[in-house]
Amino acid sequence: MSPTTYEDYPIKEIKEAVDEHIARGCLVYQKFTCSGCGERLMIEEPNVFYIRGTCNKCGVETDIEKTGCNYLVATIADFTNDLDG
Repeated sequence: MSPTTYEDYPIKEIKEAVDEHIARGCLVYQKFTCSGCGERLMIEEPNVFYIRGTCNKCGVETDIEKTGCNYLVATIADFTNDLDG
């Protein structure tokens, strides 16, 4: 089985899409790949993007501004109108 590869993009390239998701009320979590061990990591704080991140597995600090990142979008479904009737 071949190792998983992840798509990471320059922060400047994804900023517009991230900002649009945030403006619509979504929670956006930054994801990046550790430059030390290759672990896929997610920043726990939503709607904030960092240029550096430290791996909780090997302790290496990754220069996200150099290596790139991606993101995960979380939304909260509002079913209150469905309950009215």
